[in-house]
Amino acid sequence: MCGISGVINFKSKVNKKIVEKINNKILYRGPDHKKVIQNEMGCFGYVRLKIIDISSSSNQPFVSKDKKVSIFYNGEIYNYIDLKKKYFKKISFKSSGDGEILLNLYLKFGINFINHLKGMFSISVIDQRKKKVYLIRDRFGIKPLYYHKSKIDNETSYCSEIEPLFENLKIQKIDNKYELFKNLEHGIFNSTNETWFLGINQVPPGHFLELNKNTTVLKKYYDLSEKIDENLDLKPKSFSYWSKRINQKILQSFKDHSVTDVKTGLHISGGADSTILGNISNYIDKDLTAYTFTFKQNEMSEKNDSTKIANSFKLKHYLLEINTSDLFSYILKVLNIQYEPFSSLRILAQHKLYELSKEKNCKVIFDGSGGDEISAGYTYQIIPWMIDMINESNINFNNSRFKKMLDLGRKKYKIKDFIKGSLVNYLAPGNTTPDGGFYEKTGFINEDFLNLHTKKKVIFKRPFRSFLRNSQYQDLYYLKLPRCLKYIDRASMYNSIEARVPFLDHELVEDCFQAPSKFKMFFDTQRILLKY
Repeated sequence: MCGISGVINFKSKVNKKIVEKINNKILYRGPDHKKVIQNEMGCFGYVRLKIIDISSSSNQPFVSKDKKVSIFYNGEIYNYIDLKKKYFKKISFKSSGDGEILLNLYLKFGINFINHLKGMFSISVIDQRKKKVYLIRDRFGIKPLYYHKSKIDNETSYCSEIEPLFENLKIQKIDNKYELFKNLEHGIFNSTNETWFLGINQVPPGHFLELNKNTTVLKKYYDLSEKIDENLDLKPKSFSYWSKRINQKILQSFKDHSVTDVKTGLHISGGADSTILGNISNYIDKDLTAYTFTFKQNEMSEKNDSTKIANSFKLKHYLLEINTSDLFSYILKVLNIQYEPFSSLRILAQHKLYELSKEKNCKVIFDGSGGDEISAGYTYQIIPWMIDMINESNINFNNSRFKKMLDLGRKKYKIKDFIKGSLVNYLAPGNTTPDGGFYEKTGFINEDFLNLHTKKKVIFKRPFRSFLRNSQYQDLYYLKLPRCLKYIDRASMYNSIEARVPFLDHELVEDCFQAPSKFKMFFDTQRILLKY
């Protein structure tokens, strides 16, 4: 795990000191080693956090024999051992780490090498032979990659975080008012490749930037919707088939994610994701330590449930009790770390928990993020599921099959309000909470400001016939997961900890989306494919 940075300029020599300053600003992401190199295409750097092969043999960059291709990257490649066996049996690797495989794959397959990777990554490939630089981000945007393209001198600056980019004084710090509008009016964070700073964008998930002397082109290499064949819904496999298949994928993903040479832990709450990950830890030879943040207020605490989970799977368990009054004095620190607004005070507790994990010398944390998105775990998704059931089975809305599912929404809202809120969330995402309730809008936003931005519509892609799949897709790419991954990356890396998300193995995600809607909920239970 690392951080990467650089300034690309094919026409003018880059000031190396600028990149060194950018690189030093992210030193906590990789305190174990740092490097900056320079050539005729720019200046490139990285910082390293030693996780797999803690020797100097895995220090970056990875450089070809002719010195013409260099690769820096941030992340983990979980199938690197299999790739070595499949393609490079006769090649002697200098390291036992995962990163070195990237260079060999690129030399063999060119830019298409990314299609062979399983993992989380942001990668910079500097190819002096082709006079090109590639900036690549993983399929679901687990690892961040920000960039700024200058309109004046065609210079591109990039980094794993936003704030260090302003060390390049050519980049102005200007607020992006449209991001502010989307947040205030729709409650949406990080839903596109734009950030809260005008001119600083993200490489979108499943994309790469290809840069040469004359052009900068954004290209897509992965699209989840293209992996799903909805015609299979007409002749579905059994529930038992999908349950077994998905559970096998979860187990395999956890095994893949468990390869480390450092102390490993697990953040648990009282939910299903924590239970699944805790249970899987029993099936592999991995000694995990569990961490949970709790509150003094009983109604907010998950202490009892998390303790039961830890005890059930014989995990050493640390509890961090947080008094909500302490969080307000902590908020400025977290704002500086996140560097963009965030959605909940839970983010402050999350930062506290990573601080505790660091105190215990834990370098890798397993996180359950993505579980709700891949298995339709949000309450408002009950209504899209019901619409799918009506379309598929030609049954009416009053069918007894739906009554217990609707009771989940009825726990907090009148049933009409819940149905209305869930439909609005589907048609106009960002206007309701995860349980289908409407956000309160008190009219405090300046009308002139609203009128200035309402002409630009907030539109999200809905690539499927299935309403439930579309709802899941929106959460995965626009609404829930992007901001969640951003919070985790900042909190973990600020404490020099690598966060791993086994539920976001791309083959597991594809299977969960491919599974028919009727197997994703049953009577009063959501996420049944992950629970049974």
